[in-house]
Amino acid sequence: MAKLDEIAELLTEEINGFEKSIGRLEKVHENLQNLPLRPDTNEINVLLKEYGNSQKTNIEEQQKLMRRILGKVEKSILLPSWAIKLSWGLLVFVVLVLGFSIYQVSRISKKEEAAYIKGRDSAMGHYGAFLDENPQAKELYQKWLEENGKK
Repeated sequence: MAKLDEIAELLTEEINGFEKSIGRLEKVHENLQNLPLRPDTNEINVLLKEYGNSQKTNIEEQQKLMRRILGKVEKSILLPSWAIKLSWGLLVFVVLVLGFSIYQVSRISKKEEAAYIKGRDSAMGHYGAFLDENPQAKELYQKWLEENGKK
């Protein structure tokens, strides 16, 4: 029984200590509730305002860029594919015609020379045939050559 008395005594002491601790906690709790705590949010407000201002300027810049891009898109001309193909076809045709024209112009001197040689040979053949048919004319021509050759 002595042990039970000891245990009962210990329990009562523990309960008394617990009650004292609860009393102290209640006093501390009352003191904390009576303390006027005012959280200082000025720094947070300043940071939020700065962030808001920077976001506002970013959004304004993006809107300006978007307006410029939309203006350029509206001013741009969109051509159908058939018009582009037709333009390329015309360009190729013009280049081919220019190339052929340059080729023909470069051959003009050769054609003129060939025509001159052909005409000269034809005239010489005609005069040769005439002189062969008319021996008197040939003699007169020979005489004329000798006279003009001496001068």
